[in-house]
Amino acid sequence: MNKYIAKELLEKYLQGDCTEEEKAIVESWHLNELEIKKIQLQSSQIEPAYEKIWIKISKEAFAKKKAPLKKTLYRYASAAIIFITVAAGLFLLVNRKSGHPTINDLLVKTGKDFVPGGNKAILTLSDGSIISLTDAANGNLAKQAGITISKTKDGQIIYSTKESTLINETNGPSLINTISTPRGGQYQINLPDGTKVWLNSQSSLKYPIHFNGNEREVELSGEGYFEVYKNQIPFIVKTKMQEVKVLGTHFNINSYDDETTINTTLLEGSVSVQTKNQMNNPQTEGVILKPGQTSIVGNNRLPKIVKADIESIMAWKNNLFFFKDESLESISRKLSRWYDVDVSFQGKPLSLSFVGMVSRSKNISSVLKILESAGDLHFKIEGKKIIILN
Repeated sequence: MNKYIAKELLEKYLQGDCTEEEKAIVESWHLNELEIKKIQLQSSQIEPAYEKIWIKISKEAFAKKKAPLKKTLYRYASAAIIFITVAAGLFLLVNRKSGHPTINDLLVKTGKDFVPGGNKAILTLSDGSIISLTDAANGNLAKQAGITISKTKDGQIIYSTKESTLINETNGPSLINTISTPRGGQYQINLPDGTKVWLNSQSSLKYPIHFNGNEREVELSGEGYFEVYKNQIPFIVKTKMQEVKVLGTHFNINSYDDETTINTTLLEGSVSVQTKNQMNNPQTEGVILKPGQTSIVGNNRLPKIVKADIESIMAWKNNLFFFKDESLESISRKLSRWYDVDVSFQGKPLSLSFVGMVSRSKNISSVLKILESAGDLHFKIEGKKIIILN
């Protein structure tokens, strides 16, 4: 039998080289139980087991009292406690005897490991001028219609005016700028009205440098987290299939083209979500989200409201991969965007789903080693292509 925890952590534990967090994980109850009893959980037991594990880790985190609970939990989880759902059951222990090279051989030993993304973006001004925010020095970047665009030392774009007002009340069209992140990029921008937006990789935001008239309107492609500056002028986020309207609130929108749905998650405040079909029909109204809810929109149908998995949805902004019963296909898309690689599959379809947490600051091998050890997967590397074999 071979197991990721036994292979990676147990050896360090026996040699006395574990950190305090790793030692706590090795000694925690669930590893002992899984090792001794060879537990195979049914699908109905997965969620209760998952919750019990987090309760146990929470108690350990409180006992240490060295850091806020949330950060301590992330440190425990980042040691990659991974649970694998295969068909009807949960498997942590797998037999893996094959002639396939390991991901360590393919990437780490060859020195070709793919590094994580970072603060990278392109700012396209209304006149077509392009500024690489990745390479631009800190300080003032440009001036447009009395507004100064500057880059801060911690990688943010800020719009500022000499006037004290945040909203320009003048009529007429405003200049439109666009900020775009590539694969392997992310960025934060502070809009002219004081709204803060974080863009995930392979995303873009189109916005005016002045918000004129009776609404503040932007267009999003990809994924963004918004902290909207509160005033009486509605803030509207348009995507390919929906429109989100707020006054002042915190929410996340995932609208990638390669995903089948657009998901809008509310963290605080209130938002209205309308599909394009609803907007074209004056007799229908949008749905109102409450904090902790997600609306799911697909093919312009009416939004479906579900309870939000906040930890999973907001993991990217917290520099984490958080998988909770997530399919291998979905994980591969996230890896592709963040590490700027092409991930594909060879062989029969894989019915694997994963639960766990890994830091996005690690090289891709750290994630693939876990999938390899836990899911009986093999890989082939061709340039910037990662092929998952089964």
